[in-house]
Amino acid sequence: MPASSKASWFWAILFLIGSLLIITFALGWFPQLYAAVGIDGSFGEVTKAHPFIMGFIKLFFLGTLGEFIKFRIAKGTVELDKVLQRAIVWGIWGLWFALAFPAFAGAVTALVQADPQIWPGRIGTEENPLALGERIWLAFSMSLWINVLGMYALGMMVSHEYFNRLIATNWKSWSLTAFADNSQPRFVLAFLPKTLLFWIPAHTFTFAMPSEWRVFIAALLAIVLGFFLSVGRRS
Repeated sequence: MPASSKASWFWAILFLIGSLLIITFALGWFPQLYAAVGIDGSFGEVTKAHPFIMGFIKLFFLGTLGEFIKFRIAKGTVELDKVLQRAIVWGIWGLWFALAFPAFAGAVTALVQADPQIWPGRIGTEENPLALGERIWLAFSMSLWINVLGMYALGMMVSHEYFNRLIATNWKSWSLTAFADNSQPRFVLAFLPKTLLFWIPAHTFTFAMPSEWRVFIAALLAIVLGFFLSVGRRS
């Protein structure tokens, strides 16, 4: 096996192990293992205490694992170049996720609380919790705001493609004009169906979960989307 292939498999296995550790921690499996390395508390407690660190770590491993899976399906190899650079970009996106989800959830909550005529809905309390339909509507509203009105999905997709180009050019081509000239028009045009068919229902599920789980679920969903897109390209 060539040295480059060995290095690629090393990185792929490393990010697979890191991602599995995050997933098992989230599921509450093997608590003694995490206690032994000084992690005190459940996944939700640690995420609440350190939202940005956890956001970075989740996307650093899970996002990069998604890159490996997508590359393996599309190209038939794991020889992904500049892995650490890609992982750091994903980690920075994890910081973005950690800000974006509470920001848009808070915005919709504030609108509903201010005046239901501005945005219909209700915020539940312990004495008067939301019915299932009300919970789904509130989560759907947050997903609609973040993806359509906030342009989150388009911003994430386009900016990630931009950084992929920067990595490919060794961080030399910062020109937005050059990026636009080299982008496939159908990539941008694909935004609408991807948002409607994937991200809005997917993030409705995400916002229906407790806040400390949202970045983790969003990272898993990014892997799923990458898998579907890779299968589609290969087909």
